[in-house]
Amino acid sequence: MLPEYTRILYATDLSESARLALRHAVSLAVNYGASMTIMHVVPDLVDLMSEDAGFDIETHFDAANWKELNASAMARAKDKARERVREMAAECATEDARCPVTAAELMVRTGDPAERILEEIRDGGHDLVVMGAHGRGVFADMLLGSVARKVVRLSPVPVLTVRLPGEKSEG
Repeated sequence: MLPEYTRILYATDLSESARLALRHAVSLAVNYGASMTIMHVVPDLVDLMSEDAGFDIETHFDAANWKELNASAMARAKDKARERVREMAAECATEDARCPVTAAELMVRTGDPAERILEEIRDGGHDLVVMGAHGRGVFADMLLGSVARKVVRLSPVPVLTVRLPGEKSEG
């Protein structure tokens, strides 16, 4: 029996490979008559700064000020992400009146991108994930970590990763 896809999760980091992945997600959604969820995850500012500094910033400085700064930064980042996702979706929607993007659920979350995507896969009843993948290569992915690599490895459903034409992968 061939697989049928009814709920597609399109995870985007707003990159060029993600723009190309959107076209694949839309094509699959149109061909299968599937619904789409568009998801972008904004990393937590304090977590990122703590990771770069090598210690938990909130425990060494006034936690309330950091939380306020983080909340303000996250609100601005989420607004910007929603705007960019809508722009990307509008590009697709103008090309085909059947474009599932116009009815897609749009969600912007905060936290570790791979973890939030995996949570949504588990909780949202999705049967396929489509996302862009950067062509840094296996060695760089091992050092830097890779959202797509982690999602592919841990997802309970198939994951389609899309690279830009001409990007090369090591190994």
